Amino acid sequence: MEIRGRHLRKVAIRLGFSVKEGGKHILVLGKSGLITTIPRGKIKYGTLKGILNKLGITEEELSNLL
Repeated sequence: MEIRGRHLRKVAIRLGFSVKEGGKHILVLGKSGLITTIPRGKIKYGTLKGILNKLGITEEELSNLL
């Protein structure tokens, strides 16, 4: 499955983060401030690993949340 920004936005919302949408990126906000930015288009594997690391989940947990 091809992971896109909208998929990760839904996962971030399910994990309890607040999300602010911009023109080219999606900002994921926690209680202490900015957690990470997610590009809107296709997500490459290295970028996906970095985003998942900042969200605190693994690839297995991502597949369960999608």
